[in-house]
Amino acid sequence: MVDRIEETLRGMLADPSPSVREAASAALDRLRAKRSVPSCLQTLRTGTIEERMRVVFSAEDIGGAEGVSLLLAALSDRETEVRGAAARALAFSPTVPVLKALVERLPREQGVVLGNLLETLGKSRRKELAPVIEKYLAHPDPEVACKAVMAYALAAGKEGWEKILLQARAENESVRASVACALAEWSGGDA
Repeated sequence: MVDRIEETLRGMLADPSPSVREAASAALDRLRAKRSVPSCLQTLRTGTIEERMRVVFSAEDIGGAEGVSLLLAALSDRETEVRGAAARALAFSPTVPVLKALVERLPREQGVVLGNLLETLGKSRRKELAPVIEKYLAHPDPEVACKAVMAYALAAGKEGWEKILLQARAENESVRASVACALAEWSGGDA
């Protein structure tokens, strides 16, 4: 069946319509990407850091369930750089299983990876995640606290502005700057 589909798509590459040719080309790319998932998983287990990073970036391009499965596997990588990139890339798929996996990783992470996890959770704009993100608003690592402030602003919505205000007197200037940016989220309209 797959061979017939591929053969049909290759034939469509010669279609007189540019939109058909473009769609056929994209479909062929997606089929090739799906076939590469097992080798990508192997690379995540045994490859160099550069190869594992390429898998994370290609997983974004692959998209769909295949890309998400690669990114979720990359969340367990031994290198923070790979885990951090995977956490950010998962923002394109804010499904309940993905968000649940990200929340489960929070206690095991720190620094950039923890910040990226919070950032991705915030981008989902899901109010039920606000209490989870709120725990990190006063985090001792300023980078994490900054990302938590912005993530909380997105997830909590207008109801969370008072908790953000509490961070306006934070010792770290970056955190205070994040508070200013977060408050701008609510400064228009009926805020």
